[in-house]
Amino acid sequence: MKATLLGTGTSAGIPIIGCDCPVCASPDPRNRRLRTSLYLEAGGQHVLIDTPPDFRAQALTHRLPRIDAVCFTHSHADHIFGFDDIRRFNTMQDEIIPAYAAPDALADLQRVFDYISTERVPGFYRPRVTFNPIDGPFSVGDLRITPVEVEHGHNTILGYRFDAGGCSLGYVPDCSAMSDAAIDTFRGMDVMILDALRIKPHLTHLTLKDSISRLREIGAHRSYTIHMCHDLDHAATEAALPEHCFVSYDGLVLEW
Repeated sequence: MKATLLGTGTSAGIPIIGCDCPVCASPDPRNRRLRTSLYLEAGGQHVLIDTPPDFRAQALTHRLPRIDAVCFTHSHADHIFGFDDIRRFNTMQDEIIPAYAAPDALADLQRVFDYISTERVPGFYRPRVTFNPIDGPFSVGDLRITPVEVEHGHNTILGYRFDAGGCSLGYVPDCSAMSDAAIDTFRGMDVMILDALRIKPHLTHLTLKDSISRLREIGAHRSYTIHMCHDLDHAATEAALPEHCFVSYDGLVLEW
């Protein structure tokens, strides 16, 4: 498996517009965080998880070669508003690309991007996508994908477990609470990536302390925090983390 962290920041990104706090003004490039997205290469497939507003820049920076499928965690703006840029991959691949999401998120995607279909329309440059509702585990080629319900404030959204070739990855970028069943699904992963917004409590996200607690329960071989705001400096935060737990950053590549 190879996972590239395209973005690791919260919905406002880091630096935040108009802010000169130590993290926003930091010279450490690991403190510059685009909106959260992941590019996974596994089982012979190239899967994108979420299409944030920064997706075009992320695709250019990391020279993404292709996309075989898109999986959405939920339909908040910071996770979907780059979806239109999938159209370039349709052109390069000359293929229709499948998108997967929970039924409510899929309905939002089809409402916001109501011009997207599988058809070529002469004179128009539009994404060609099939919309696939998730109702249980599914596969993209040899990559097995297990949706995992988690709480995001008052909403239930999806995290994912990915399995291919004896390797595993858990990915939950937005989360305020996880059930015992969700923790059990992720327990003992090779790599686990989990929301850790900030130090202070938040209505819709795990705090750093809560995230560390969940990561200890899951017990992955390696764990990473993600979706962090400007309260968390990379170096200072990572220095305080337990063994085998790290702070992710934009451009981080994990291979195992």
